[in-house]
Formats: sequence, C-alpha cells, structure tokens
Amino acid sequence: MPGRDVDLVVIGAGLSGCALVAALKSKGWCGTIQILEAGRGPGGRSATRRRRDSPLWRLDHGTPTLSFQSEPCGQLRELMTSLEQRGVVRVDRDPVVGLDHLGAVVAPPDHPLLRGPRWRGIPTMATVVETLLSDGGNSVDARFGERIQTLSRVDERWVFPGGLRGRGLILSGTLLAHPRSLAMLGWRDVPLREAVPEGHDSVLDEALAWIANLNASIRWNLMVQFPAMDSDSLPRQIWLTPRAQQQFGVERIVLQRQQQGGLGLVMHGLDDGALITPETQPQLMTVQEQRLLSLLPEILQPWPSLQGLVSNAHSLGVMRWGAAQPLDQGMPNALQWCRRVRVGFCGDWIAGSGFGMAEGALQSGLDLAELIAS
Repeated sequence: MPGRDVDLVVIGAGLSGCALVAALKSKGWCGTIQILEAGRGPGGRSATRRRRDSPLWRLDHGTPTLSFQSEPCGQLRELMTSLEQRGVVRVDRDPVVGLDHLGAVVAPPDHPLLRGPRWRGIPTMATVVETLLSDGGNSVDARFGERIQTLSRVDERWVFPGGLRGRGLILSGTLLAHPRSLAMLGWRDVPLREAVPEGHDSVLDEALAWIANLNASIRWNLMVQFPAMDSDSLPRQIWLTPRAQQQFGVERIVLQRQQQGGLGLVMHGLDDGALITPETQPQLMTVQEQRLLSLLPEILQPWPSLQGLVSNAHSLGVMRWGAAQPLDQGMPNALQWCRRVRVGFCGDWIAGSGFGMAEGALQSGLDLAELIAS
C-alpha cells in the first residue's frame, strides 16, 4: 500500500461498501479501489465470527438476516435474484417468537426488521459480503484491521498513513462525518470537516449538516457458545416486546445451530447511554458482558433445555455495534456524491426504517455506483 494511488478509497467493507464495488464493476467502471476495513474480514454488521480452534464454528454476531420493508424491485431485485441463484442467500422462514416482560412467549412485536421479506446468508451472513467483494474484480484491494485515525486532503487527493492516496473517498458509515466522532475518536472536530473546510464544497456542507441530525444507535452483542443439544424445537429469533426490552435492556436473542452439533447464541443488548470513548470502551464491554450473561437464565426460562445449559455455556465476548438511525426522509440522492471533493456516502443510515435494514444498505450502494459511473 505505501505510495499507492487509487481512484477510490472505500472505508468499510460492510453490505453497502461491498455492494458499491460490485455495482461499479457491473457498470463497466474501470477505476481502482482500495477498501479499508477495521474488522478482521469483510462484513461490518453482516460479519461472521470464526474460531481458530474450531474451523466449523461460525456465528453471525451482527444482523442474522437481510431485511427489507417490501419486495425488492429494479436493480435491487436483480441483485437478490443473482445471489439466490448462486446459492449465496435463501429466503428466511425460520421461526420467530416474542417474549413479554412476564417471561411468556407471545407473538413477535411489530418491528421494521420483521415486517417485510428476509433472506439468510448461506452458510453465513459473511458469505454475502464476500461474494459482493469478489464481484468487484481484480481492481479492488481490501485491507483489514485498518482503523482510520487521520483524514486529510492534499493536492486534491485523500491521503492516508503509509502513503495511500485516493482521488475519491467513500464513507460507508457515519463515524468520520458525525459529531459522535469527537468523543469516540478523540477528535477536536468532525474528521471530514477538518479535512474540507466549510464553504469549499456546498454539496458536502449540506451532506454534513444532514448527517449531524442523525441519532446514533448502539448495540452490545454478547456471543455465547452452548454445548451440543437437540435444538430442533428452538426458535431462530426471540424478540422481546417493547416493555420487556425496557425491563431487561435487551432487544432480541438469535440462535444459530452449528455443523458439529453445538449452538451459538447472540444477545443483542441495548445501550444505556454511557459515554463511549477510547478510554471507557474496554470497561464498558466488560460491564455489558457481565450484565447480559446474568440475564440469560431469566430470559431463557420458557426453553428449559436451553436454560439448563447456561452454566455450561462459554462466553465469546461482546461486540459493540454503532450506527446512525435513518431519518424518516432519507438523504437526498444528490448529497450522496459530492463531485467537487469526490466524497461519497452509502450505508443503511441513508434510507430505511431502522437499525440494520439491509435494504437501505444495498440500495444506497447501488445508487452511489450510478452517480459515480455517470
């Protein structure tokens, strides 16, 4: 990477970033792309946890499905059809139940992620982003474990540590463009604002003002390994009702059967509003792990076979997921690509009806590719 010049630097290898590079390739765009991803591999909130000591162990620790508000159409339908035909996804019809504040199993709550059609990645959610990334072709290079600490623009090029320079910059998340970066990264100002002064690009100014109005949403996802058991009678997802969510501070539990007979569990914990900074995050992750583990026996009461194995379960730690909540009126298409400074935006925060809506992530990548290639 030292001294390398590329046409686009894409920060984030989640659904939207990978959909973008695949769509650019399909449109015949011939530029070079460097993806920088903080995680160990592609996926973002569609990532899959793998264990070095157990190659068959795979746990989707972010979103368990690709959720849509309604049946996809146009380019989005074409993309999903292609993924289905290649065996990368299948329609998700696995059982979903609700759990109320009294510990009774009820109908699942009315939630945007459950209203429309859903697909699962085969064999895991990471397969979807891995496929999209490979569809980008040989002009795409991805580097993982790359956390961006500086952001600057020199001589109309975006400059990164190690000498990487890009003519264009794509943000698939809001962290470098949203005021929450001040606390989480210890910046004095929004990183993108520091790199491009106000007034230099009126479209970027509008985009940053729109992004500043977004509210951040945080999840603390506890990953747990259960021993082998008969899991045929268990639901795939357990959604807590609004009152139960308020009582327990948990959104849902997702169960994932393992090939070798074990069971993986992910508890999506809600945030309590504590300030997250580089200094406080390690302690917060420990506190959240202990809190969520302590809730498991009570929440799993309706499933005695699973509840009885809690004492033999093994915690795999907590993942913190942060994202901006999309506004009712999505980001105007004209703000997705700021041509003067060549900055683009994609992600589920651009349009959609909730945290983790794959429809908004994929569609925003397709829309941005159209703008860049035009």
